[in-house]
Amino acid sequence: MIEDQNRCMALAEPLLQDVHDAWHHAFGEYLKYPAEFTAEHDDTTAANCIRSHMWKEVTRRFAGRKRCKLIRMRGLNLLLHRDELVFRFKKVDGAGRHRNYQTQQQEDFDDQLPLPELPPEAVRLTSGYQPDFAGQSIERIIVARPIRRSIAWAAQVNVTDGAASWVDITPARLPGTEHMDYRGRKSAPGD
Repeated sequence: MIEDQNRCMALAEPLLQDVHDAWHHAFGEYLKYPAEFTAEHDDTTAANCIRSHMWKEVTRRFAGRKRCKLIRMRGLNLLLHRDELVFRFKKVDGAGRHRNYQTQQQEDFDDQLPLPELPPEAVRLTSGYQPDFAGQSIERIIVARPIRRSIAWAAQVNVTDGAASWVDITPARLPGTEHMDYRGRKSAPGD
C-alpha cells in the first residue's frame, strides 16, 4: 500500500499545487453567493456548485498543458495525467470517502475497472475537499485511492511557500478487521 501511495503521489506531484489552489478558488467562488441563496442550499446543492466551479478552474489551469487531458464522460469530469493517473473531483469526508448515489460508471471508476477514454493502467484517484463543520472554509484537501466503498489510502495535500507536499492520513485499521468482498479483495468493515 505504501509503495502504491508513493508511486501515485509522485505521478500527481506536478498537479498538486494547481489542484489544491483550484479547490480553494472554487470554494471561494461559492462563498461569494448571496446568503439568501446559500441559506436554501442543502449539502448536495452546495457541493454541486463548488464542484462546478472546480471543473471550470481545472479547465482553466490544465487545458493545453502538456501530458494533461480533460475528459467529460457521462457525468464524470476527469483530469488525466500522462495516461497514468486520473483525478475525479468530489467533496469528501476526513478519510477521503465521497458520498453520493453510485452509478455503475462511478463504481467502475472507484474499482479501477476499464472505462471508455481512459487507459486501463491509469490509476483512478479522488481529489477532494473536506469543508469545516460550518461550511465556511476548507479544512483540508485530500487525495484518495478509492476501492469500492473503502479507501486504500488517503493523503492530505499542503501548500507552503509555493511548494506542494502531502502527508499520509490513511485511517489505521486493526489487523484482522478487514474482510474480503465478493471479488476476493480486502476491504474495511462495514463496506
